[in-house]
Amino acid sequence: MFDAARYDREVLRPLRGTHGHLPPGDLLARYAVDPAMEAAELARHLTEIRAWWRERARAPDFRAEVCKLLIRADEELRRTSGDALDDPAWWREQAHLSPVTEEPGPGSPADAPAAAEGPARPHDWRSDVRAQFWSALARLDRAPAGQATATTAGPVVVEEEPRTDGDGLRVEETTAAGDRARVRLTWPDTGVAVRVRCSPRPTPIVDGAVVDTEQADQWGAVLPGEPVRRGGHLVLEADVGTGYLYYQPFEADGERERAGRPVGLIIARPVRHLRIDRDGDGALVSWEWPQRATSIEAEFAGERRAMTRSEYTAANGLRFGEARAGGDVVVRAFTPVGEGLARSAPVSASLSPAPAVIAYDLKRKRRLAGADLVVTLTADRDCAGVDLEVVLTVGEFMPRDPGDGRRVARRPGLTLTAGTPLRLTLPWPEVGRDERPYWIRCFFHAPFDVAPDDPDPDRMRTR
Repeated sequence: MFDAARYDREVLRPLRGTHGHLPPGDLLARYAVDPAMEAAELARHLTEIRAWWRERARAPDFRAEVCKLLIRADEELRRTSGDALDDPAWWREQAHLSPVTEEPGPGSPADAPAAAEGPARPHDWRSDVRAQFWSALARLDRAPAGQATATTAGPVVVEEEPRTDGDGLRVEETTAAGDRARVRLTWPDTGVAVRVRCSPRPTPIVDGAVVDTEQADQWGAVLPGEPVRRGGHLVLEADVGTGYLYYQPFEADGERERAGRPVGLIIARPVRHLRIDRDGDGALVSWEWPQRATSIEAEFAGERRAMTRSEYTAANGLRFGEARAGGDVVVRAFTPVGEGLARSAPVSASLSPAPAVIAYDLKRKRRLAGADLVVTLTADRDCAGVDLEVVLTVGEFMPRDPGDGRRVARRPGLTLTAGTPLRLTLPWPEVGRDERPYWIRCFFHAPFDVAPDDPDPDRMRTR
């Protein structure tokens, strides 16, 4: 059960004074998740703690700022990780990443090849923050995992391997093609008619509950087909979608149905921690690979790319050559299942458009009665609604913003065509004899981001 008072004292308070972004921390502590939670309990807990964050975000103290940061971090995590947050197996993976020291077991990082030795790494304050998060979770009053007494049944999680509940339902994938997979379900032949229902949502029906058909239909759909008898068991093969699905057997009990123990199976895990970063005019896409995935398919700005795991490692990511306009990148992972490939659910990340680069040049054009200031503008893309401000500052230092000097000219609402220079002739500013040296610099304002490209300083400064 979520202890709000202790979470406030042991987790929120250490973050007091945090501004702008959260320091790195252990996710299990931040969400107060017990790795022993089953799916139904986990779903209720995540709903409860998110509601608690929203409530505390209205508090008239430091909690408001901290909880707003927690809410934003949660939204970003849900955007990049998707349905994985509802998967107890995902949270158990986070437990392996925690700074708690445990005895190594089979398949633990201790079994992995040792990393190459090198110079000692400097102390990182982030490790202290992670330790603080985990210590906070350890101080919460929770029953040991072995003593948990959940009253509702959740699915038994399967790490992409066949799963069975003792002599109960067993589910395994046999082959796949794209977004569809074929599974084999096996359960003991007790002489009682059994129907297996399937749904991507955690089951709200506990093991042993007797419900009517209408109530069962509201949760999941019955898998079609007739099971065949094999060695004292019934076997049913069915086509299902990829991703995480819950299976629950129901025995016929007159006009009602008795629920059995549910089982969960994930086919084709999606990528995690997807991000896209600007790389010059292009973009670099990176992610964390699912354990068994061998390749991906990515789409960005109308361009579709395929990449194997080894190609990703060799290239240190996936690069797209043109990304100035920004957009969404969508990545799907492919995992071998039998003789086929299962395609995961899509995961997306967004890249905002790059600022429009507007280069300008300054030239003094003398005439009989004085001089003109000729300003030539060139943009790297079509731009409309650009306001130009010409600012003059006296002294040794270039103006950093329009407030550092006086405005000597303004031209609002300019329209620029990509690669085509626009020449503006302005009066040369009046400057006193004692106002030297002085600088002339252009500033731009537009309904989009603009990156000015200044000329050589000698063309901006007059001595």
